[in-house]
Amino acid sequence: MKTLQTNKTLQALITLLWVPGWLFVLQIAVHAQGQVQLTHQVTAIAPVKGNNFVNARKQAVALGFQSALEKALRGFMGEESFEASQKEFSKILTHADRYVQSYRFIEAVDDPLEKTSEVILEVTLFPDALGKSLSHIGVVTKPENLKNVVILISENSITSEGEEDFWETTPISGAALVQNFTEAGVRVVPRDSILNNVPEETVWNAVKGNVNDAVQIGLKSGVDIVILGNAVSRKLARESGSGESTIQTNISVRVISALKSEVVAAKSDFATARNQDELAGELEAFGEVSRKLSVFLLSSLSRYWEAPLASQEFKPSSPAPAAPLPLEDL
Repeated sequence: MKTLQTNKTLQALITLLWVPGWLFVLQIAVHAQGQVQLTHQVTAIAPVKGNNFVNARKQAVALGFQSALEKALRGFMGEESFEASQKEFSKILTHADRYVQSYRFIEAVDDPLEKTSEVILEVTLFPDALGKSLSHIGVVTKPENLKNVVILISENSITSEGEEDFWETTPISGAALVQNFTEAGVRVVPRDSILNNVPEETVWNAVKGNVNDAVQIGLKSGVDIVILGNAVSRKLARESGSGESTIQTNISVRVISALKSEVVAAKSDFATARNQDELAGELEAFGEVSRKLSVFLLSSLSRYWEAPLASQEFKPSSPAPAAPLPLEDL
């Protein structure tokens, strides 16, 4: 059976408790409802059209996600508050798959007589993604970790050892940007802390410009701001007299807001350095171009973060739905 990574309800609660700025939200939920449940077992049925059971099951899974999310919202807010805010919650429910951390099939049945596909799922939701969306429709207090960022850079370096998996590399440019942001007082979520939640394919698609995948990374990382980019270094020339090489580095980045589903800023820049040691020259050049980009990016983010909360309305786009498993994999 193919099973995505699943956290139990208690583990999700512990995560929620220790995310900065979330203790207040947890206390409200516990006081009002007694518990915050993020893992739900749901049943969903979808009609089969044109004898296409595959599409019917995909629809059933999507309905199951919505059902799990609705259960979480009702448990979090209470029946009365949920019913009073149906219009606001409907926007979140429309894009329920964004809030799914993991799911697994308990049962799946295709009925050729009734022309239906029925699934029973166990669904676990992301507490950060759900909570931030609630804050942006005014349901809960704005969490402090909206000012956290994640930086993901794809780097092609002259001193690297060829092509590697994204998560197995530590780009020089990315490390330099992280250091600059950290020194400026911005908390950067470590790459290692999200690699189990974000598929490598999603990262590559986001780096190539897919905003929907960038939004997914932000929601699943528990941050609003996702900084994605490409970096490259190349050797321009070597002076025969001094033996120094001229190294040029280029970095192109885009800043995506996961909550607004839009590009906040974008910029490309370059720098050069001369050194007899190619690695030393590359480090110097990447450090300089990262410094220049950081000045621009931090200034852009400062303006974005200072904007009133009301102007940062959550505007979900339409990512591709998660693909359910075929029957033979159950």
